[in-house]
Amino acid sequence: MSMHCCLLEDAKCDLRQAEREMRRQMKLMHSEVQQLCEELPAPCLRRLAGRHCCLHQRDTCPWECWTLTSRVDVEREPASMRKRLRRLCKCSHDHELLALIDVEGFDPNDVIVMVKDRKVKVLAEHEEEHTTARGKEYNYRNITKQISLPLGVSEDEVTYSLGPDNIMKIETTHNCCPCLLGR
Repeated sequence: MSMHCCLLEDAKCDLRQAEREMRRQMKLMHSEVQQLCEELPAPCLRRLAGRHCCLHQRDTCPWECWTLTSRVDVEREPASMRKRLRRLCKCSHDHELLALIDVEGFDPNDVIVMVKDRKVKVLAEHEEEHTTARGKEYNYRNITKQISLPLGVSEDEVTYSLGPDNIMKIETTHNCCPCLLGR
């Protein structure tokens, strides 16, 4: 469990660092957008959320309009940015590691791993039967985890192993690029 806690703390630290970097980049982008707004013609400023400038053809549109559109899109979709950031942080330590899953309390024969439709699915089920003075009691536990494969990783490249500390390690033999995870 201590290894799991250590990995969790590392991930939290990386996430905080990435959030600080994102805020810094957003401030920089904001100042650049303000500067671009001063330089753009007035008709272009009326259509910030559009896909192209109102008076220009797409191929002759200044790149500043595309920058402004990107800024508006980023502000509208902070949830997708956070989701992509989490994916980047998950992959930041070891590009071949897809997931670590704690299956403590489950027999290795109770754990099933399936790779299908570009997803890795881990199922663990355990049932215990106890006889008491009142009769039989059953204790049933299960875990279901599903992980989508990053782009560029095929189903054949996925390997998994159960360590002595009951941590299921799911890896790929393909060294995935973290910038592709959010696409």
